[in-house]
Amino acid sequence: VHALGVGATGGLILGMMTRTARGHTGRPLAADAPEMAIYVLIMLAAVLRVLMPWLVPSLYVSSLVASAAAWSAAFLIYLWQYTPWLVSARPDGKDG
Repeated sequence: VHALGVGATGGLILGMMTRTARGHTGRPLAADAPEMAIYVLIMLAAVLRVLMPWLVPSLYVSSLVASAAAWSAAFLIYLWQYTPWLVSARPDGKDG
């Protein structure tokens, strides 16, 4: 359940948000470095949440905290990257 919630759902939500935001703001549909960091952090969060407690049970709480930090960092990077794009006009002058 946590693999689906943290990894699959979090990754799907961010994937759709990045793709939709790029399309509606007239930006190229290609991932740049911040987006790659977003996707890596979401997958890292899933691994830390699901596999680490199973592989090293003594690090259970630490892996939960690290997973939550990675997941939160992914969404914060999204906000940092996309908020300026979403609150301003498209660079090509078309309607968004």
